[in-house]
Amino acid sequence: MNKNVILGFFVIVFLGAVLTYVYWPLLIVAGIIGGYVIQDTKKALSAFVAGILSYCILFLRFVSSDYFGKVSTFINSVAGIPALPLTLIIGGILALLGALIGVTLYKIFKK
Repeated sequence: MNKNVILGFFVIVFLGAVLTYVYWPLLIVAGIIGGYVIQDTKKALSAFVAGILSYCILFLRFVSSDYFGKVSTFINSVAGIPALPLTLIIGGILALLGALIGVTLYKIFKK
């Protein structure tokens, strides 16, 4: 594996967890930075997994709280699916979107 892919993956995971702690859509910013570091569209698809891992790190402290249980019950009753997998998939999509934007910015500025 290329070192840019590994570095971009870890940028998305750890910077994404920190920025998501501040406000949850900021995972896109980490995805943009990670995608810019990755520099390749096909390899940027790994950002989906990185986004899921980033949200996992964030939610480790909330899973056992009573508040998360209430939110999970509400989402389960409204959407009909468990809240945690839905939230993790949303994190993966946000990171993937950011990474694809970052790769596109890299290709624009490279020229």
